[in-house]
Amino acid sequence: MYRHRSYAQVLYGHFNDYFKAMQDLNVIARKRGWPESSIWSPVVGTGNEVVTEEDYPDLATFGKVGDAFQADAEAMKIIRSTSTWVVQGSVRNELFQEMNEPVA
Repeated sequence: MYRHRSYAQVLYGHFNDYFKAMQDLNVIARKRGWPESSIWSPVVGTGNEVVTEEDYPDLATFGKVGDAFQADAEAMKIIRSTSTWVVQGSVRNELFQEMNEPVA
């Protein structure tokens, strides 16, 4: 399994706007059969940060969903709308691979 994690620092006063946009993206994900994001906010650390996570069974699915997302006008309209609420340069992504066995 692979877990995608995305971080974004949201401008003060716009946390709920960003949160709502992430919920709207989950509605689209549900309709399209894509993994939905869990939405997190750190208890300590960077202020007004939002973390989203999705799980994928394999890299091929991660790539397929990513391509479909970028080609989806409705999803891209929402993600572009968030750009005015995010601190420029704060967005970063991580991709984790679940380890079930030791490596050779």
